[in-house]
Amino acid sequence: MTTPTPSPSVSEGRRTILKGSLAAPVVLTVSSASAASVSSFGVCMNNLKALPLGPFFAPSSTADMWMRKQVPVVQLKHGNDTDWFYFDPGINDYVRLSSPKVATGIGALMTGWQKLAEDARWALVWVDSRSGNQFSVMQVQQPSGYQATTMSCYSSMMKA
Repeated sequence: MTTPTPSPSVSEGRRTILKGSLAAPVVLTVSSASAASVSSFGVCMNNLKALPLGPFFAPSSTADMWMRKQVPVVQLKHGNDTDWFYFDPGINDYVRLSSPKVATGIGALMTGWQKLAEDARWALVWVDSRSGNQFSVMQVQQPSGYQATTMSCYSSMMKA
């Protein structure tokens, strides 16, 4: 019993199809890792909008899940009023750690106030929800277009 051999015309036809398929142009769209990272960062930031924001000041960087940066604080005294304060460059005034949303009116010169001690606290970092850039000033007031982010969101974006 003999096996039939393909005729030369069938074999040549197969070769032509194979060569043609290899020569066909292929268009692939490849996105960069940084673009994918920024878009996933944006999704992560949108998901965070529904979460309640932690306090602006925390005793340590691991007090909660929010991205924080260490800032200097001072203990000031004026008469019987002694408390811890942070100089907020956004309003050019001191704010109390216990109620940071209210300006005190102390001002940069601290007229009548005495500095008793210095320390540090961990403050929220405001981050641009589109680019991931940190706001240039560590201020209590949330800047327009910026919001707080978790460490996991921010670190995943920075790895790209």
